[in-house]
Amino acid sequence: MSDGSRSGRKAAVAAATGRYLFAAVLLAAPWPYGANRPLAWSLLALALAVAILGAAIAGGLRGERLRPPAVVLGGFLALAAVVGWGILQATPGLLPPDLAHPLWDAAAAAGLAVSPAVAVSPERTLDNTMRLLAYILAGALAFLLGREEREARRLLHLLLAISTAQAVYGLLRLFAGLDVLPWVADAPRAANNLSGSFVNRNHAATYLGLGFLAVLALVMERIGPGPGEGDRRSLLRAFLDGLFGRRWYLPALLVLLGTAVLLTGSRGGFVSLLLATVFLLLMVHLATRPGRGPALATAGLLLAVGWILIALGGDPVLERLLETEELDTGRLQIYGLALEMIGDRPWLGHGYGGFEPVFMLYRDPRFSLVFDRAHDTYLEHAVGLGLPASLLLYAAMAALFLHLTKGIFRRRRNRVFPLLASAATVLVGLHALVDFSIQIPAVAVTYAAILGVGLARAVPRDAPAPPPTARRSR
Repeated sequence: MSDGSRSGRKAAVAAATGRYLFAAVLLAAPWPYGANRPLAWSLLALALAVAILGAAIAGGLRGERLRPPAVVLGGFLALAAVVGWGILQATPGLLPPDLAHPLWDAAAAAGLAVSPAVAVSPERTLDNTMRLLAYILAGALAFLLGREEREARRLLHLLLAISTAQAVYGLLRLFAGLDVLPWVADAPRAANNLSGSFVNRNHAATYLGLGFLAVLALVMERIGPGPGEGDRRSLLRAFLDGLFGRRWYLPALLVLLGTAVLLTGSRGGFVSLLLATVFLLLMVHLATRPGRGPALATAGLLLAVGWILIALGGDPVLERLLETEELDTGRLQIYGLALEMIGDRPWLGHGYGGFEPVFMLYRDPRFSLVFDRAHDTYLEHAVGLGLPASLLLYAAMAALFLHLTKGIFRRRRNRVFPLLASAATVLVGLHALVDFSIQIPAVAVTYAAILGVGLARAVPRDAPAPPPTARRSR
């Protein structure tokens, strides 16, 4: 056997290892509790590290040169810098002692043996840093795989199948009154709202919302290649073909996933999904520029689907939207306390992922409960990472989001991937204002996969440049 054939076989084995491990992570992450347990997220991080190592080895053996767009490379490097800052926060001795958290001075004055660090809880900070690194690896691996259209399609349909299974399981659990896992002793009981294998209905709403957007993007995929191209009436025919043609199953999945989101009763999940859906449809409209007739007919069909969804499962979320007891939950009070925490250490932060121990330091008689989350991911990141690192994190995400939206208009075909990734970013970004769904490993790794594939397909590779002679003749 020649060296070339051996190298080819090794590359194939390494690539298959990365691909199948990634698929296994996406399949297993929601079951149970959205991988929101130490053992689950540790295994998830380990599997992703091995998977991207396999993909990197395969690329090296094949002699591939990775040339991502500058904005994508810069975005991932900025995210890696945030990971580096988390490590610095948690590791004693890497930064000057004057930067350590004041809590360590109080502990030393009490006679305790301490190793001062920037973070209040170095263990939590390292743990959350590991999770953030795992999500970055998931996005990078999805980017590597998504460069091939076939692999991008496989990932999209895999995510669609998993979210469908989660919706079906959630409905069965809701109406049968099952535990998350009947054989687990401490599994929470089924409540009056759909939560699937997640403990919190808000987390289930975000996860199912990602599946809903994937279905909607596939439905809208058949609409024309770009503004001014082709007969505008063909846009409506393409949309109808997406609903009732060979993809007849898509409308059923749209109703299933939409109903499941409504039955969660999550106000934040419903509103953020509604706005993400509006964003997706607006991007499709701007990219295709249909005539008034096709646009009105398409809008009418979508409104009919929306009415069906509200009729089937809208009561829980509509009832909660009409409630006015939000002030009693202490959410606004916790926001105020988080701002106070940020004001005390705006540059260094209290340690990534250490909100609960910091809350115990600042807690006052207003709070009868212990809050382990700020219920606003942006505030919580500012508390933990500090303002500079938080701004770097979200500046990187904003740059990637702009790259995705540009990709919707650059693509002549396969724009479904940047379209879905940009809409998914709107969904998780809006819901993060009032909850912490994106901090749940299953939601984060699924979103990272969608984001990575969208970034890989946002560059218009499918329209080859005309030869130089043709350009000169024109």
